[in-house]
Amino acid sequence: MLKEFSCGAVVYKVESGQPVFLLVFSKRNGNWGFPKGHIESGETEKSAAKREIFEETGISEIEFVGNFRAEDTYIISGALKETKDKPVEKHSVYFLAKALIETEKYDVNEISEVAWFNKADAKNKLSFENQKKMLELANEAIIKTEGI
Repeated sequence: MLKEFSCGAVVYKVESGQPVFLLVFSKRNGNWGFPKGHIESGETEKSAAKREIFEETGISEIEFVGNFRAEDTYIISGALKETKDKPVEKHSVYFLAKALIETEKYDVNEISEVAWFNKADAKNKLSFENQKKMLELANEAIIKTEGI
């Protein structure tokens, strides 16, 4: 079975004493999710996550928060032209990242929309249960870290 590895982050900022989460709408998948992408040769997991955050959201200044590291593995089959419809095991690593600046210009070829959502709205936008669980874990870590 083919395998793909990617890294990304649950990106947040604090507004009015509450965390808000940055989601991206993928043209390719037609889903809202967290920014992530493939690890390039020579990159560490965190450097890949930082690059993908910038490419997909335009945010160039982030701070990785604590030791948050969540993994997600799932199989996609019959959906990817580049794999000739063979099943692919996708393994993703996510960090928690605080945005230090607002979104700027992002890759419109991959992403059609970037938006901030409160936790409830972000949970409703996310398509997959594993991402919703990750949002909950990230929110718990933010509450501890930010003291809110």
